Amino acid sequence: MKLSEIGEFGLIKRIQKRPFAKSPQVIVGIGDDAAAVLPTPGKSLLFTTDILIEQVHFDLAFSTFFQVGYKAVSVNVSDIAAIGGRPLYFLVSLGLSGKELLADIDQLYRGMQQASRKIPISLIGGNIAASRTGFFVSITLIGEASKNQIITRSGGKPGDLLYVTGTLGNAVAGLEILRKKERFTDFTPLIRQHQTPKARWQEGLLLAKEKIPSAMIDISDGLSSDLTHLAHQSGVGTEIELSQIPISFSLKRYTKWIGTDPIPYALHGGEDYELLFSVPLKKANQMEALIRNKTISARCIGRLVQKEKGLLVKDRKGIMHPMKAEGYDHLKGASKN
Repeated sequence: MKLSEIGEFGLIKRIQKRPFAKSPQVIVGIGDDAAAVLPTPGKSLLFTTDILIEQVHFDLAFSTFFQVGYKAVSVNVSDIAAIGGRPLYFLVSLGLSGKELLADIDQLYRGMQQASRKIPISLIGGNIAASRTGFFVSITLIGEASKNQIITRSGGKPGDLLYVTGTLGNAVAGLEILRKKERFTDFTPLIRQHQTPKARWQEGLLLAKEKIPSAMIDISDGLSSDLTHLAHQSGVGTEIELSQIPISFSLKRYTKWIGTDPIPYALHGGEDYELLFSVPLKKANQMEALIRNKTISARCIGRLVQKEKGLLVKDRKGIMHPMKAEGYDHLKGASKN
């Protein structure tokens, strides 16, 4: 069915009926000029927004509308996770090119439901408009956190250890595989990481509750880029060890198969949505205990140093080199991988 057959308001009613999580704090939701929610007493509200644009952030030749919807929610949840917050509500704005079918939009919202199901977060509004430049979806996500548990990018100090959750480089490798237009079943986890990334919101909440990180950021543009952002905001330098960057078995297999090194994927590849955070030395034992107990999957990859030392990486031979940020730049429009 064409969207023109039900029109804008018919589509809004259809979206309104979707079974997203319902919160008793939502006083006014979809259907009015604005949403209204009751904030939790003693909590600070958190706001983030991200837009996914066709042929810029996704290609419908490689991703379904379900996967685009899933990813749109995940990238916003990751931002709230990076500040140590709990995601609560979101609004969705759509730019429709006229090529989309009703079934496509249904799939888009099913993807959003799936991504938000375990959190859970409530859909409370949005906007629909025609687009002359292709399809896009923009999400504004609202969360909350206790004032004394908010983690910013600017709190890192020289001597703090650097940790990262999960493994890095999978998403950019997954996109590379999709662009080759071949189907490698052995590398499905890499493709999945690109199409339906999982935000580390539970890990972010845990770290904030335990008050472990001094600074934190999510890895959306690539480790080298986002580490540079954290260092600049904190006014410090960095030293990381390439041998300590966590790389998945799937990525190691893929890069061995094509005859290349996995390190550039892990160092510069974006869209993994893992958490990068600094930990003061006095809290290192507490952090390591969480890792040993498998409460959180993370690894120490280096430390923060005095700003004058710059941004450094130690290669496999133990030699230090200047690190160059080579991840995704939204205005330059391309990854340098």
